[in-house]
Amino acid sequence: MTPPTEPPPLLKRGDTIGVVAPGFAPAPAALRSGIRFLTKAGYTVRVGDHVGGLEGYFPADDGDRADDLNTMVRDPEVKAIWFARGGYGSARILPLVDWAALRRSGKTFIGYSDITALAMAALRKSGTTWLYGPVVTEIGLQQSHHKAGFGRLLRGKDDQLKFRKGQVLVSGKACGRLLGGNLTVLVHLLGTRWMPSLDGAILALEDVGEETYRLDRALTHLRMSGALDRIAGICLGRFNPPPARRRFPPDRSLESMLQDLLGDLNVPVVHDLPFGHIPGKRVLPLGCAATLDTVTRSLGLSPRPGN
Repeated sequence: MTPPTEPPPLLKRGDTIGVVAPGFAPAPAALRSGIRFLTKAGYTVRVGDHVGGLEGYFPADDGDRADDLNTMVRDPEVKAIWFARGGYGSARILPLVDWAALRRSGKTFIGYSDITALAMAALRKSGTTWLYGPVVTEIGLQQSHHKAGFGRLLRGKDDQLKFRKGQVLVSGKACGRLLGGNLTVLVHLLGTRWMPSLDGAILALEDVGEETYRLDRALTHLRMSGALDRIAGICLGRFNPPPARRRFPPDRSLESMLQDLLGDLNVPVVHDLPFGHIPGKRVLPLGCAATLDTVTRSLGLSPRPGN
């Protein structure tokens, strides 16, 4: 069983944040808005050389996108690397990342969704904590919920996640290393050298735009792989469905499917926690120690240095 990692330090005003796009090309207006928001918050922003390009659906080829990330990782002035957007493509650069430099860097890494591929690989290869939170193209949006989530992230206030409105599928209490991210991305790492062991872990999963049967298929594959055989607990975020016009009938309730696939694992399982593809998402420090307790209805997270 791999021991938990230490949470990254809090960012301070004046720190330099590097912005890179390892997957899909970010929308220019949303990217500018996010960078402007970071600058107004008192941070120096350094953007990767290839972030603003466009080559197919990526901003650049795999080598250039990896170079942007490696350059930021090796730069001692950069205190955090904040990913521009998700989508798809991060997995393609995994063989090109300088994992040794990343391990030594001590930087804060922030992003979610497709960034799951980098986060899980980093935990396997370098033992580096990743903050599973908003991407740069989201934080500049003017809705107050995005600003609130951004503030919680930078102040390190996400050390306990309450789920009063969440659903307890299986009661219990568990402690372990927090792992996970986007279900679809994580499942596609199974069988590769980038997937960390889930033994003794509390697994956090979320997804967006997927039919219930597709989630069923992904969870079934995850279970049949043996990855859940020695899991400590499972916390599920939001699984926002696709638009109604795309729904494939006949459908099944998400809750009944989750109960069917996860209810007999003999570990605590909770659903509908406020993380994932939602406004005001809570930030999860992947790799850190966590305690899932269905009695107190909370997910306790390691406090970050400086709190």
